[in-house]
Amino acid sequence: MNKNDSLYLAAIGAVGGISRSKTLKLVQALGSAQAVYEAEPQQLLAAGVVKEEAVAAFTDKRRKDMPGRLQRFCDQQGVRLISYQDAYYPQSLLRIADPPLVLYVKGALPTAGYALAVVGSRECTEYGKKAAKLFTKDLAQRGIPIISGGARGIDTEAHEACLSVGGKTVAVLGCGLDIAYPEENAGLFERIVRSGGAVISEYAPGMRPLAKNFPARNRIIVGLSQGVLVAEAKLKSGAIITANIAADEGRDVYCVPGNIFDATSKGCHELIRTGAKLVDTPQDILEDKVQWELAQKERFTQPSIFDFAESQKEAPAPVTSVLGARLLELLQAGSLPLEALVEESGADFASVSMELLELQGAGLVSQNQALHYYRR
Repeated sequence: MNKNDSLYLAAIGAVGGISRSKTLKLVQALGSAQAVYEAEPQQLLAAGVVKEEAVAAFTDKRRKDMPGRLQRFCDQQGVRLISYQDAYYPQSLLRIADPPLVLYVKGALPTAGYALAVVGSRECTEYGKKAAKLFTKDLAQRGIPIISGGARGIDTEAHEACLSVGGKTVAVLGCGLDIAYPEENAGLFERIVRSGGAVISEYAPGMRPLAKNFPARNRIIVGLSQGVLVAEAKLKSGAIITANIAADEGRDVYCVPGNIFDATSKGCHELIRTGAKLVDTPQDILEDKVQWELAQKERFTQPSIFDFAESQKEAPAPVTSVLGARLLELLQAGSLPLEALVEESGADFASVSMELLELQGAGLVSQNQALHYYRR
């Protein structure tokens, strides 16, 4: 997806009223996000995706200058807008059930394969703060990025502890990046960016921190992480929602045990009772990280039952075209979507598409489930 279409995809989200899944169906039906944003009501209805009331609400609220306003905001605030098809979109986030279509990113997202989310109660105890600091400092010093929600309490303690040891941290907000929430964390968010981390949101500038935004925000915290540590939590809290999302998405859930007489520990104890892993030292998580890394390595190197048959075939012919060689070079560092390959190679869309077909036929390139190309 080119930069212009990412902007129109963000504009659709900024207007609101159309779900992510229906937005994707409309883009597929009309050919591009720009076409969807600029479509007449009859065109949107003809796609058979959204009802008349939703179409009327969308077309009434949209403004022609919205894409331009979003572009100016990004330029002025140093924000990068990335869509789900961009090469820089986090791969782990793509693998959750409902990945955001766009992300507003201020700063730099971590490139490490393994990251840990640290979450917990806003109204935390000194014990909870101490636990969050203990785990965060130790793991951040070992190069593990720390993901949290930028909220009061445990979130803030985790971000601060990470920064105190020179670690990289990401704050995922439930409002637009032009709004510091909570207000007292404005300085913290600036330090996160200056230290090489990032403050991100799926919400357009101007979006207030509405209560309904935070459960959705929590899925992004999970998606950016391979494990979630709940440092302290009540039975009914956002941290419990995050932990449940993590379990549903196949992420490891860790809980610090607490005082049986304190309500702020009951959420952790319930999670442990229902399958979360009790941890009392950072080493417990580090051991799982090693196992995760081994599993990732096996995933890409384990021979399949077809290897013998493949080995009997002649080796693929060497690539002779200049464009083919360039595409293989670009894919050396990792998977990329078609749009990124077109942009990076400087060739036209049709030429790149045809060359990729040739490379796939030669057994040199494949596509994954996210429709990204990678070297075999």
